[in-house]
Amino acid sequence: MKKILLLLILLFCTQLGAAEDKVLHYYCTAADERHFTLLINLIGSIHKHDFDHLDQIAVFDLGLSEEQKAILKSVEKTEVYAVEKTNPDLFTYFQTNAAGRTVRGWFAWKPVVIKQALDLFPYVLYLDSGTLVLQSPDTLFQHIQQNGYYLMQISPHSIEKSVTKPVMDQVIASFSPEQQTFLLREDTPMIDAGFQGVSRKIYENYVLPVYRLASDLALFQDDGSAKLGFGAGRHDQPLFSIFAHVEKLRLHCQGWTELQVDGKNVPFHIHWDRAEISDKTCIYRSRIDCHFNGNNALGIHWKPS
Repeated sequence: MKKILLLLILLFCTQLGAAEDKVLHYYCTAADERHFTLLINLIGSIHKHDFDHLDQIAVFDLGLSEEQKAILKSVEKTEVYAVEKTNPDLFTYFQTNAAGRTVRGWFAWKPVVIKQALDLFPYVLYLDSGTLVLQSPDTLFQHIQQNGYYLMQISPHSIEKSVTKPVMDQVIASFSPEQQTFLLREDTPMIDAGFQGVSRKIYENYVLPVYRLASDLALFQDDGSAKLGFGAGRHDQPLFSIFAHVEKLRLHCQGWTELQVDGKNVPFHIHWDRAEISDKTCIYRSRIDCHFNGNNALGIHWKPS
């Protein structure tokens, strides 16, 4: 009897230790009515490959229908949140290139939802709804928790080619001459603003500065004053990139990179190009290729009816 009791105690302690070591996964994304299919496929890919570590997927509502919100409310470990309307036109559609593409609020809502997510969670992985999880990103979440962030550059796309005159005059001009020179070098890359791992460690110096700019849509607008003309302005992307460089945050390369976990370098693969995806890839920045490897929505865990 004593041996059985001792074994039970050891088993309990082992399970307790495993639970304490487990890093919870907090995701953040945003979508409106026309991006709902992408959103559902993202959620399905997370459930399929990461349900056990998942704590919550925070979906920020940019204009979902009532029917779509009802569907999301029936998905396990998923919550829908209203977006703080820092500007009355935050959800207004604006034309962003000569082909007629329109976007809501010049993407000024993105720093708002990332800030709101960090008010809810100690760290979070923000993903645009056009993204797929191909295997559990537990190593990535450990890296974010331990190091405070994960950001990725998208060289050769540079701030210098996409920055508009309002951003030059009101944001870049506020930094030292040395910082301005660095930010406007041809080889100073932008980050992928649609895939960011952030924590409260960079809340004050990285997240809040861009969030505070979201009340002025002129800083996100493509007004045609970027070096390459109308259609080259990248809205939130140059702004996030500016503060990432000013704070000297490490920018990982797309493709193979190394994450720092428990003092070790761990290989990690993420890519936007379908031709580069393999069984080692963790994240596919799929854009509109939402049915890669089948219908990912089938992986969703639904609440009991």
